[in-house]
Amino acid sequence: MSLNGLDVIVTRPRNSAEATVRTLNAAGATAVALPLLEISALEAAKVPLASPPDAIIFVSSHAAEYGVPELSRQGMIANAVAPQAIYAVGRATAGRLAALGLAHVTTPASGEDSEALLAEPTFASPAGRNILIVKGASESGGRQLLEDTLVQRGAIVHNLVCYRRELKTLTAAERRQLAVGVRNGAAVLIGSVETLESLGSNLAREELSLSDVAHLLVPHQRVAGAATSAGVRRVSVVSLEDNKLVETLSTPQA
Repeated sequence: MSLNGLDVIVTRPRNSAEATVRTLNAAGATAVALPLLEISALEAAKVPLASPPDAIIFVSSHAAEYGVPELSRQGMIANAVAPQAIYAVGRATAGRLAALGLAHVTTPASGEDSEALLAEPTFASPAGRNILIVKGASESGGRQLLEDTLVQRGAIVHNLVCYRRELKTLTAAERRQLAVGVRNGAAVLIGSVETLESLGSNLAREELSLSDVAHLLVPHQRVAGAATSAGVRRVSVVSLEDNKLVETLSTPQA
């Protein structure tokens, strides 16, 4: 699989962006990292449970990275073979959990978002089950769909907030690099609606708009819908798992 001739701007948080850039460049692309989001650890509160929950949901790879050590410390994950069901919203998150020793992780059969996970049969009737959601805090307050829907269906939901998501302010030099890439037709990879909004704000400072982005790569349909509404003309839903991303971009329809 070759991505020769493809330019990509990766706006994911620094650590994730650099790994993605290495993978894309190894496949022949010309990729650069211009993170629009920063991730930092938070001191997590103690989970108010005397024993491990019936299910744990990790919403992102960062939730896995920061949450697994904290849950282990609190006794919510006793060992690598966890005594409860473990769920990941997407395959990239499942991969990170596997690297941390949690090999038996369930991901949605189709899709990589909260909607897809909620469509799984196991969450159709979760009444009375203790479910722990591992997630981050964001400036925008985050999305409550997963928690709200599970509560509506009768689940007892707890949260472990173990990291913070903050929009990053690009320097003038970074904005110029972004603008040059967009003007030259580079694809842009984003991870969320909030990074879409940040992308639009940074482009506006260079007298560009989201409609000038030739090809936007997003992780799920909700972000795609927001991008289309914001004027982006070509949007592709791709996996944030690096190898899957290369595979998707290697196909003509990507």
